Amino acid sequence: MKQCYRCGTCWQEEGPVCRICGADLTRTPSTPGPQPEQPSMPSVPPAPQMMPVQRYPGPLSFRKQKPFTQADLCTVLGFTSAIMGCFWGSVLLLPLGLVTSVLGYRRDRTKGLAVAGIVISVIGLLIKVVSILSQAVYLPPWFTNGIW
Repeated sequence: MKQCYRCGTCWQEEGPVCRICGADLTRTPSTPGPQPEQPSMPSVPPAPQMMPVQRYPGPLSFRKQKPFTQADLCTVLGFTSAIMGCFWGSVLLLPLGLVTSVLGYRRDRTKGLAVAGIVISVIGLLIKVVSILSQAVYLPPWFTNGIW
């Protein structure tokens, strides 16, 4: 059992650094000289030691981020095209958003954004098709009166 000279924490396993205060346990601190002996106290059993809080043993290490791929780029382009297609140029941007979101769906990293692009594109395309058919009077009025 090893005891830290700085914080006094006792450890079962001996490591090079104290897990609580980070003191170097491989070297012993220099002592100024012999310490005078303290008068002995009556024998009292030592208080039970609490287990120390588990902390990270060293600096945090971050995972290395994977580089972006073409599928990630397709996902972002598809989502952006789907959003913009709902407001401007829906005939061109909504199908572009649908196709590029489907191409980007195969990556786990941006799968949620791809699903959002697909859903927005499909809903936008359905609204655009219903709008075109109702303006061309191909849909009966009872069908479009509730929508528009």
